[in-house]
Parts: sequence; C-alpha cells; structure tokens
Amino acid sequence: MAVTLKDIARECGVSYSTVSKALKDSPLVTEATKRKIKEKAEQMNYIPNNSARSLVSNRSNTIGLIWPAVDRVAITTLASQINQALKKEGYFMVVSIEDPITAAQKFLELRFDGVIVFDEGEHTTLPTKITKNIPVVAYGVERELDYPIINVNHDLAMKQAIDALIHKGYHQVDYFGDLHTNDIRQIVKKDTFIRHCKQRRITYRMVDSGGLSEESASRAMKSFLANHDLNGGVVCGSYDITMGLLHHVKDTKQTPMIFSYDHIDQFNSIDTPIHSVGVPSHFIAQKLVDVLVDTIETNKVNRSVIQLKPQINYR
Repeated sequence: MAVTLKDIARECGVSYSTVSKALKDSPLVTEATKRKIKEKAEQMNYIPNNSARSLVSNRSNTIGLIWPAVDRVAITTLASQINQALKKEGYFMVVSIEDPITAAQKFLELRFDGVIVFDEGEHTTLPTKITKNIPVVAYGVERELDYPIINVNHDLAMKQAIDALIHKGYHQVDYFGDLHTNDIRQIVKKDTFIRHCKQRRITYRMVDSGGLSEESASRAMKSFLANHDLNGGVVCGSYDITMGLLHHVKDTKQTPMIFSYDHIDQFNSIDTPIHSVGVPSHFIAQKLVDVLVDTIETNKVNRSVIQLKPQINYR
C-alpha cells in the first residue's frame, strides 16, 4: 500500500495539515518539525501524489512533446534541449512518438499543462477540440493554425546555402535529401532549392536520400556514386543525411564543399568540414518553451507565426 500523508502524520504525532505544509516548505511550520516530518517521509518511502495535487492546483507541471522519431540525431538533440529548457521553468517533459492527435488527446486526459508538436503538415494538425482545452505550440513552417507555430524558415536556409556555394565559385550543385515525402518541412527545402537554383541560373541535380535516416541515405548515396560523380557543391537536407553521405566521401574524385541543414553542435566534431545552416537548435528549443510557458501562464491563445532567422556556421 502507498504511504499517505495521514500515515506520516500518525507516525509523527502531528496533524495531516502540518505534514502537508511541512512537505511544501511552508513558513507556518517550524524548521525542527519540517526536518522531523521530511526524515520520516523519507524513511517510509513516501511518494507525492502529483495527480491529486493537480486536481487541487489545476496544474501538473508536465509538458507533452509529440515527436516524429527517436532515431535521428538532430531530432533527439532538439528534444534534449527542449527538456533542459523546460526543467529550468520547473516542468517535467514526457515524449510520445504516437500519432499527434492520439498523443495530444492522451496528454489532455492526463491533465498535462501543455503540448509541443512537431508539425509536418495537415496530417499532424491538432483538432480544435484539443487545442481549445490545452495550450499548444508547434515547430514547423509558416501556415495557418489555431495555435502558435515556430517557423525556422527552411526556405531561407536553403537560399543561404546556395548563395554561399555560388560565392565560393560553385555553379554546379547537388541537393541530397528526402524527395518523396509528405513532410512539409522537407518539401519546402527541396522546392526552394530547385526554385533558387533556377533563379540564380546554376546547374543542379536532385539526389534522393530514400528517407531521413543515416542508413537510408548511405544506401542511396552508394547507389548514386556507382554511376555518377558528385558536383563540387552539395547541400544536404539534414544532419543524418549528411552522415550517410560522409560514409562515401572517400569514394568521390574530389571532396565537395558541403552545406547541411540542421544547426547543431555535432557538426563541430566531424573531421570532414561541414558547413551547417539553420536556426541554432538551442535557440529553437528556448523559443518553443518561452512561447508555450507564456501561453500557459497568460491563458491566452496566440495564433501568430513566430519567425526565426537561420544562420550559417562555417567550418
């Protein structure tokens, strides 16, 4: 049987109310009594009933994170940084890789305080019956939603990478990314790459990575290099896709100049110089948490799109 506040009160010879106040560090209880009660609670292996507390305070201090995968470095890096930012605000984070609507509904039933969702397009849009009852913030691209969305401007990042390659003298470039997907973020990247290359009048090729994992990208690049050489300039759609490419750089006639989407610190530990582009992941994490916490505390739904500006990290 779980130990209750009444059990501790009986053992300490004090009231239920005194135990409750002591465990909350109330100034109404003397330090000596607090110490006695806390020591007894520890000895009895008391575990606070946060569900009961949330019924009283209407707060669980828990945030649900709806994430698409756990096998990609950039994704797990951002998730970890979101967790750290939430901890500083006094929240506990729970991650779900269930489909967004099912996950958000469960977070709502569990009385979580808010939800962060990785937005991939219409199929990940949360319905009004959920968003009217729990604060939500999304990470994705600019589009109209019933809740705020952090737009990291994937399109501008692609333009920055292409312009940097042109500035370095490369007029024949390759894009290595997921070309057959319904993920709106990946679609924006490839469509912008094509459009900007045409506008800048440079020669380009689109190389399909076969997915977003390092393994699929490695297989795709091996197959591509069996019949082709890479151009001098390459833009990769993500960190994991870039890592798949790096398995085969030694097989190319020359090492290309590589720009990769995902502005994460892991690029700094790679021997081959990789220039990363995008909004720094720690900045994305902090902005997601700031917007969500503000929504929770003000109880005001902000439907705006928060624009972040990508940066290039040269190696």
